[in-house]
Amino acid sequence: MDKIEEILLHLYDCADYGLSYRAKKALGVLDYFDHWKREYDPKEIKNGIRELNKQKLIQKRDYNDSVIISLTEKGKLRALNINFRNFCSRKEKWDGKWRMIAFDIPDKCKKGRDAVRYRMKIGGFYELQESLFLYPYDCWKEIKLLVELFKLEKYVRLGTLDFIDNEKEIKNYFKIV
Repeated sequence: MDKIEEILLHLYDCADYGLSYRAKKALGVLDYFDHWKREYDPKEIKNGIRELNKQKLIQKRDYNDSVIISLTEKGKLRALNINFRNFCSRKEKWDGKWRMIAFDIPDKCKKGRDAVRYRMKIGGFYELQESLFLYPYDCWKEIKLLVELFKLEKYVRLGTLDFIDNEKEIKNYFKIV
């Protein structure tokens, strides 16, 4: 993952998918990237933010004496794509619950249906049925944002399962011991 993607994901993780800083502090936004100061030159972070702005992945707005940086729809989608690609390599302790994503999206929303199914597949979700996927770790933030971006809220249901009868097969798929 390159620096620009890391900055984009950092902004994605901030409250409301953005952050603000005082204009008087110039690019005081670097305070939000404190843990990177050992790894990256502040100029690299500034250049990364500039590049995100140029690619229209973020937007800056003046508000009183502050500047608000937030992700655009395009930026949110790019961050989601990165997160879904990273889902396959998650190595965390499983809490014993399955996250279920079920959808019945009509043909008039084919683009959105394809987008949901595609991201479930690249994310390594277990396809129980054509429109029913399972995942062992928390993914609600990403799923909800994806559903909102494609305006599919009324067609997608989310649930948490404590039990499923073919759990051994699903655990094997995710390499959960």
